[in-house]
Amino acid sequence: GGFNNHEYLGVQSYRSDESEKGSSVSDGAATGLMYDEFEYNTTGGGIGGYWTDHYLAINAANDIIHSIDSIGATDAPTLINKAEAKFIRAFSYFDLVRAFGSVPKIDFTGTPEELNIAKSAPAEIFTLIDADLQEAAAVLPLEWESKFISRTTKGAAVALQTRVYLWQSNWSAALASAKNVIGLGKYSLVPKYGDQFRSTGENGTESIFEIQAFYTPTVDQGIIYANVQGVRGAGAWDLGWGWNTPTQILVDEFEAGDPRKIETILFSGQVDPLYSENVPPFPTIPRLYWNKKIYTNPADRLALNNRFGRWMNHRILRYGDVLLMAAEAANELGGAQNTTDALAWLEEIRSRARGGNNTILPAVTTTDQATLRDAIRHERFVELGMEEQRFWDIVRWGIDVDVLHAAGKTNYAVKHRLLPIPQGEIDKSGGTLIQNPDY
Repeated sequence: GGFNNHEYLGVQSYRSDESEKGSSVSDGAATGLMYDEFEYNTTGGGIGGYWTDHYLAINAANDIIHSIDSIGATDAPTLINKAEAKFIRAFSYFDLVRAFGSVPKIDFTGTPEELNIAKSAPAEIFTLIDADLQEAAAVLPLEWESKFISRTTKGAAVALQTRVYLWQSNWSAALASAKNVIGLGKYSLVPKYGDQFRSTGENGTESIFEIQAFYTPTVDQGIIYANVQGVRGAGAWDLGWGWNTPTQILVDEFEAGDPRKIETILFSGQVDPLYSENVPPFPTIPRLYWNKKIYTNPADRLALNNRFGRWMNHRILRYGDVLLMAAEAANELGGAQNTTDALAWLEEIRSRARGGNNTILPAVTTTDQATLRDAIRHERFVELGMEEQRFWDIVRWGIDVDVLHAAGKTNYAVKHRLLPIPQGEIDKSGGTLIQNPDY
């Protein structure tokens, strides 16, 4: 739910300059006002569902951790189970602390009355996240046999820790953590950028952590991630809700000839080269662009007798992101060796995108820190387009107000970095939970 659905995408994607709610204006109009216009609603279902689903995951993780601790188990398989629970708890808390700021730190089990506690400051939440991820990284295996392909790995814990450090502008820790992931020797960029986003590219060499989906006509353990974003049309082109659509700003950010553009953007009214499908112009849903990273193979739709992509995994962490995090941290720290390293990691990304065509995407060679910073930020925008990183990036860089105002989202103010606490949670707490400032 709150990790894959429209509530999740509202918090993590629509608020940026690369995407918007999408579909028709009237479809989910309240959601558009909430996340595109920043008219946050404390009583609607959106943020309430996001909050509830994240705490459900945290409480489930707490139950596992408590059960294992209570029996004093020390065997390796059980400790790995505990480490996986700690990863999920850290992952969930990182989402919450970025979205709401201060939140209740529930790292224990108890009755509803015992779990009704006041908010903790972000620093306390980050202390818990860091401890959980360090323990997870120390215990989790580097890889699993194929039948356990979806289980969490050491690389996932270290890569998430890198993202957490980057969020806090802890450049030295972020660089060391990113180098740790690189040094595992487990991950590599897939040769053709777009392949990793197709059903055949799930859990590939670039994948570090994905939310798994399994769907057959008789067994539905799928997720709604692709369905929410699928092209909204008629008949065979009724592929989903048509939400989370790319903006002109994202389309224009790609350099001339960048092959990543056609792997990220599905263009209305054109024949798309991937499956040779003629995408209709959809005059009733005036959307020029759709998220191609969740675009399904028509052969899969036929074989599974389903148009809504419930079999499509949700990519959360991949190696391309780690290389760009390493480049950013190195450039921020500065010094000749760090600059050299940053340029090399950036070139790995651009070289893969280039695909052997040296007439496009020239190598970045500047050693000026500010110029290189801008180059790395541009690269994150296009490399990670529609992957729910852009809003968090512009916030942590402190450029969110300028960027969103330039994108026409002029209602946005610094206070909108944080969501209000759902009013339903405040009411349930009997006043233990205090609303965020400015709301």
